[in-house]
Amino acid sequence: MKLKTAAAMTALILALSGGVAHAGESVADPFDRADESFSRYPLNLPSTPQLVGRLTNGDVCDDDGIACEWEDDAGVHHIFAGETLAIKTVDVAALGTRNISALNIGTARTRGDVLAKVRAFLPEITIDCLEADKAGQGNGIASCEGSFANGGWFKLLFGPDNRLTSARIDAFQMN
Repeated sequence: MKLKTAAAMTALILALSGGVAHAGESVADPFDRADESFSRYPLNLPSTPQLVGRLTNGDVCDDDGIACEWEDDAGVHHIFAGETLAIKTVDVAALGTRNISALNIGTARTRGDVLAKVRAFLPEITIDCLEADKAGQGNGIASCEGSFANGGWFKLLFGPDNRLTSARIDAFQMN
C-alpha cells in the first residue's frame, strides 16, 4: 500500500509541476496507461483545474450542477469532482484529422480501425459494443466501452456513419 501511495504522490507532483509521469516507459497498469494517453494530469487525484488550461464553459458552471470543463493544449477536456480529476474527454470533430493520443487512436476514425488501435493498446481489457438502437446515446449513436479493475472505464461513441465522435475515460461515477 505504501508503494501505491508513493507512486500516486509522485504522479501528483509531476502533474502539478507540468511533468509527465512514466515518460518513455511502458505503463503496466491498463488504467494508468489509458489515463496517461489522454493527458499528463492524473485521474482520481487532487489537482488544480487552472493548471490544465482554459475554462471552456465560462461562467455557466459551478461544479455542483453544471460541471466545469478545462481544456488543455491538446484539446482534451478535464472535468473535476471538487478538486479531484474525474473525467477526460476528446471531441473528435474539434480535432478534425489531428492525431489523437487518447487510447492510441492516432488518426483512425472508422469504428473498425479505432477498435483495432484501442485493442492493441489495451489488450488486457475486454471491449463491449452496443449498436445505436441499444446504446442509449442518442439517435444513431453506437458505443463501445471497457472497464478497468479499479472501477474506472472508457467509452467511445460512433456516429451513424460509424466514425468516431468522442472518446472518454472516467475514474469514477460522478453524481
